[in-house]
Amino acid sequence: MRRHLTALAAVATMTLSALVGAGPAAHADRAAGGPPGPGRIVTGTYSTGAARAWLPLPEVRTGTDPGGPVTATVVADPDAVRQQYAGVGFSLDETSVSNLWKLTPAEREEAVRLLVDPVHGAGLDRFRLTIGSPDLIEHLPFWSEDDLPAGVTEDFGLTYFSIRRDIDLHIIDTVKLIQRYNPHATFFASAWSAPAWMKTNNRFTGQVALKPGSSTDYYQAGKLRDDCIGVFARYYVKFVQAYARHGIRVDALTLLNEPGMDVVYPAMDISVAQQQKLALAIKREFRAARLNTRLYVHDFNFWDWRDPHSEATKNYHRIFDDAPDGSVTGEQVREAADAIAFHPYWGDPRVMRDAYEQTGKPVQLTETSDLSPSTILDDFRLDAGSYILWAQTTDQDGGTLHWTPARDNDVDWDQVAATTKWRDRLVTVNTATRDFTVRDELYPIGQFAKYLSPGDVRLESSAAEHGIGNVVYRTKNGGFVAVLGNSTHTDGKVRITVADQTFVVTVPADSFATYRWRSGPGHRPR
Repeated sequence: MRRHLTALAAVATMTLSALVGAGPAAHADRAAGGPPGPGRIVTGTYSTGAARAWLPLPEVRTGTDPGGPVTATVVADPDAVRQQYAGVGFSLDETSVSNLWKLTPAEREEAVRLLVDPVHGAGLDRFRLTIGSPDLIEHLPFWSEDDLPAGVTEDFGLTYFSIRRDIDLHIIDTVKLIQRYNPHATFFASAWSAPAWMKTNNRFTGQVALKPGSSTDYYQAGKLRDDCIGVFARYYVKFVQAYARHGIRVDALTLLNEPGMDVVYPAMDISVAQQQKLALAIKREFRAARLNTRLYVHDFNFWDWRDPHSEATKNYHRIFDDAPDGSVTGEQVREAADAIAFHPYWGDPRVMRDAYEQTGKPVQLTETSDLSPSTILDDFRLDAGSYILWAQTTDQDGGTLHWTPARDNDVDWDQVAATTKWRDRLVTVNTATRDFTVRDELYPIGQFAKYLSPGDVRLESSAAEHGIGNVVYRTKNGGFVAVLGNSTHTDGKVRITVADQTFVVTVPADSFATYRWRSGPGHRPR
């Protein structure tokens, strides 16, 4: 039997009843009321893995601090606000979707429910769509949403635009299934490249070349044509509109996934000057189409945004500078940008906090392969509003993908598919038995996603102490949520103080725990 069902079946009946009431709606009522008594009721759950998933913790009340020594102290100021929570989730790349659709219908429903249901599952709530194919696909060839028939060389009217592949590959169906189990789920999208005909090399995949004078350093030779900036912006609008016709709201787009990445899978270079013009063109086209879709700039590594210790960084923060030729001002681009998106594969994550404080723009972590809930907590403390996992469903062999680190423009893609394996992702689909397993990290990740909602605001809080870290949020309905991670092998006694409310809880060893309570009558959030 599947691992997650075996483990959960061993949990006591009382625990299962608590799980049903552990979702945001049911839990909010509980936290708001309760029998008369001193202070506010504080409810909590914790997870260590499938065997102990979202288990209830003893209720305490604010104002009932017994005093005495504690392992750690958490102090948060309700008026010291940081970023808004936007979501935790994963990408709906073709590889992940194709593997989900190798499950039996019942198993697929069970998998999606476990991942996204905020009451009975982990409550994952933020998902990344790909505009055309990324590097993670099962079925060659790579494809855009505007591939041209033989004999046609350009399509400035976007006559051939179509999301037929998204439909045929069950991407739309997967979104619908997610929406069924989590109606509050949100979606954003990224393109890895413009369609081939919009590029200087007329190919959808990347094309690399050696940097002059180097035998080891490459650059991306496939660039966006200057005369295609406007049509590329309209291409994005067509994508948002096409998904809307299927009842799917794409609330944000990134400017381009990892611009200038020196790879041969789908990729494209856009210079800083082009990024500025493209950002303005996208927002102009959004307004013309009466769309309120947000725009995330950058969508690349910490290092590529800014690194004062390196001269090789792309320094894409320059998108907010005035263009040297005077054609675009930094202020115009800042007004067009709604957030800065980051990937964590290279550089210092503290760049996120720097970017947030220097620009005032929200920061989103739009791609990562790090499943550690401790990293989620750390990145949220560095002002990330979201945490999106990349390509988290593969088969039992770790296959069905076309990613390669090779810098060979004539790479054998069939050989890549046969030899490149990404095992042990969040979800593993067994194509022989048509069932699935999930990694234990899903459950502590759910300690964030189940209990936080978009619009909740993180508060500045005290640093980790004796192996116990924390993030504290003020909810949009007047309460508080604290997520604590205990990395030690012993239970930790923690004193939590927010405004005039203090209480003491015990965080189980090697666990993540979430506590929720209403604000006191003496404090009204600003």
